[in-house]
Amino acid sequence: MKNKITVLHLIDSLPREGAEMVIYDLIQQGDRDGFEILVCALTRGGGIAEMLEGIGVPVLILGRTSAYDLKAFRRFISLIKERQVDIIHTHLFSSHLWGGLAAILFPGRVLFRTEHNMSEWKNIPRRVIDKLLSWRTDQIVAVSEPVRGSLATRCRIPLRKVWTIENGINIDRLKGGGNPSGKLSELAIPPESRLIGCSAALTPKKGHKYLLDAAEIVLAKREDVYFLLLGDGELREELSSSIKDRGLAGRVLLLGSRSDAVEIVALLDIFVLSSIREGLSIALLEAMALGRAVVVTGVGGSIDLIRDGISGFLVPPRDGPALAEAMGRVLDDPKLKERLGRAAAEDVLAGYKMENMVMEYARLYRMTYEAKRR
Repeated sequence: MKNKITVLHLIDSLPREGAEMVIYDLIQQGDRDGFEILVCALTRGGGIAEMLEGIGVPVLILGRTSAYDLKAFRRFISLIKERQVDIIHTHLFSSHLWGGLAAILFPGRVLFRTEHNMSEWKNIPRRVIDKLLSWRTDQIVAVSEPVRGSLATRCRIPLRKVWTIENGINIDRLKGGGNPSGKLSELAIPPESRLIGCSAALTPKKGHKYLLDAAEIVLAKREDVYFLLLGDGELREELSSSIKDRGLAGRVLLLGSRSDAVEIVALLDIFVLSSIREGLSIALLEAMALGRAVVVTGVGGSIDLIRDGISGFLVPPRDGPALAEAMGRVLDDPKLKERLGRAAAEDVLAGYKMENMVMEYARLYRMTYEAKRR
C-alpha cells in the first residue's frame, strides 16, 4: 500500500509567471512527506522548471507540437500509469482539456483543477468544453471570488462545485534585496531617477498597450522617470517596436523574464498593472508586500485586493490617461506614496499568507482523494 498520495501538476509550460509560480510555491512550501509530487509541462520548460528541479521535484516536458499530438498524449498517459498518479491537478485551459481526457481513461483518479483567470475571454466552444469537463472534475478551485463567479456566469458551472483558495505570498522570496545602486548601474539608470514598473507576461490580457499610452503622457512631463517592464511573451517584438515608434526608447525598458525580478520591484516608486482581465496576480501581491505604491486596473481579483485610495489606486481598464493621472498623483506626493505602500504591505502580509493557501490545498487533496476511494 502506498504511503503517499501522488499528485501530478499539469500545465502548458513553465516560465517564471503567475500560475507557474503558484505551482512552485505550493510544492516548495507544502507537505512533501504526505504527498509525492510530479510536474508535467505540455510544451516546454522555463525558469520554474529549473527551480523545481533545484528542490528535487521531477519535471517532465511532453514537447507537444499541437493540441492533437497523440504521441505526447500517450507519453502523458504512460506517466500516469507508471507513477501511479492519484490526483491529476491541472492549471490553464489546455491542461484542463488534456487532464480531463486522461481522467476519463482513468476513472479512479481524482481530477483537480485550479482556475487562475477570469472566464470572460472564453468563446462559446471553450465555455461548452469547460462545462463538460466540470462534470468529470472532482474538485475545482478558483484563486479569487471574482474568478469563481465568472465560472458560474460564463461557463454555467454551479458555484457549489467551486472552492476559492486565494493565492498566498511567499515571504522567503522577498528577502534579500541586493544592492540598489548596483542594480541601477547595471540597468544604466541614473541614481536619482523615479522608477515605475510592471511584472507581467507580455500577452494581450495584461494590457501593455495602455501602459505605454500612460507612459507617453507621464514621460512628456517628467524627465526623471523610467519605466521597467519585466516579463516575456508573444507581444515582445510588437511592444519593442511600439516603444521605438513612440519615441520612448531608453526610457521604457523591456527587461524580459529575470531571476532578480523581486530585487527590481523592490526599487520601484510605483508598481503598475494594466490588465484587461486578472485572476489574482502574484506579482502584484509581491509588490504590495514589498511596500510599493500600486496603480492597478479594477478587474478580477484586484478589485477585492486593493482598497482604492488607501492601499493603492484602482483605475478603469483600457484607459491610459487614467493610469497616467493616478501615477502622477503618487509621483507628486511622497507622503501619499509612503502611505499607500505601508497600507498595501499590511493588507497583504495579514490576509494572503502562504501557509493558509498550502493548508487549504492539502486539506482539499485529502478530502477529495478519500471521497474518491469511498
